[in-house]
Amino acid sequence: MRSTFFSPRGMLLGAVSLLAAATDCSAMGTANSLLLTQIAETVQLPMFTWSANGTHTAKGFTTKEANVASVEGLKEDCDNINLNKKLSVDFRSDVFGEGLIGFFYKCEPISHDTNLYWFTISSGNRTQIDRLCSQKSSYPIVHDSQHNTWFIDEPFDCTQRTSPSNVF
Repeated sequence: MRSTFFSPRGMLLGAVSLLAAATDCSAMGTANSLLLTQIAETVQLPMFTWSANGTHTAKGFTTKEANVASVEGLKEDCDNINLNKKLSVDFRSDVFGEGLIGFFYKCEPISHDTNLYWFTISSGNRTQIDRLCSQKSSYPIVHDSQHNTWFIDEPFDCTQRTSPSNVF
């Protein structure tokens, strides 16, 4: 499964603030906000995190052989992200191991087999963010049971990065 959804929408919008403010992301740094503190504790956000945001594309298919586009699955995934947002704990642990927390907040279809996603992703491990932002990273095909679609994630275009000291 590609990700985990958390609802309601308001909780996820709070998560955007939490993840986007990742220069000092910690439960301690959000002590003045009960909502953000609860989210940080629930997803076990590390005291200090490295983060990246930007866009990325993914292709969706009806089978693991990736020869027929899953038009309906791609549409459902975009609709779901645009309506509910998506918070993924241990995002792509098959590639990065545990610890990446991904927030996907906007999606647009850009072709019959590809969606464009806007993301903010954080980790307590700088190497994971470096690897995420590398154009050389490759991603094996993965099944999303919610939309019955096989996805191939393409490299992430990290347009902004932050570190605990705000120096990369």
